[in-house]
Amino acid sequence: MTEFTPLLRSLYRGPRGAAHGVADPYRDEVPGLDVPGGARRRRRNLEAYLEHLGKPRLVLLGEAIGYRGGRFSGIAFTSERQLAGDGPERLAWTAGRFAASSANPRLWLEPSGTVVWGALGGEPRGVLLWNAFPWHPYGPRGPLSNRAPERILLEENLHVLERLLAATAGARIAAVGRTASAALARLGVEAPALRHPAHGGAALFRAQLAALRAPG
Repeated sequence: MTEFTPLLRSLYRGPRGAAHGVADPYRDEVPGLDVPGGARRRRRNLEAYLEHLGKPRLVLLGEAIGYRGGRFSGIAFTSERQLAGDGPERLAWTAGRFAASSANPRLWLEPSGTVVWGALGGEPRGVLLWNAFPWHPYGPRGPLSNRAPERILLEENLHVLERLLAATAGARIAAVGRTASAALARLGVEAPALRHPAHGGAALFRAQLAALRAPG
């Protein structure tokens, strides 16, 4: 995990700039939405995930954390029901290592996370999930909504993406969606682009990811 230490330090400091309407899952707790100690649980979830993952061979870079996913799980493209639920959505490798952090008794489940983990066969297998803007920007409807991070906000926080690239040197990286592609381009990084699984893109995302991971 030592290779991820600079990355996590930058992440846990929170976003730079005028980050209005942005929740930091690793520091913020909202009464009625988070259980006490929820931010600490999310930090532990992320660190346990990185330990289980091992050395990444592929990085899937999305846009930003969503309220049904990383906002309460601490992990990109992952919901707390996949980590700590008691239903069929729970990933087999998570048993006993992860904790829910929301006050939602049913726990949150993110459709995009379901598609991504299904395409991965339910196992990380050296694939690291992350976001170009690794916090939760929410919209005018409040903390239980999502919005795309503004360009200036994304650019002011590219230092975290730079640390991700340093921590995963040698791994392939793929951009899931246009925001991720734009962030990598700002750093001069060329990467294959995958369709984001949301809004009808699930089938194409699965096909593109399968082709990307195919031998040879």
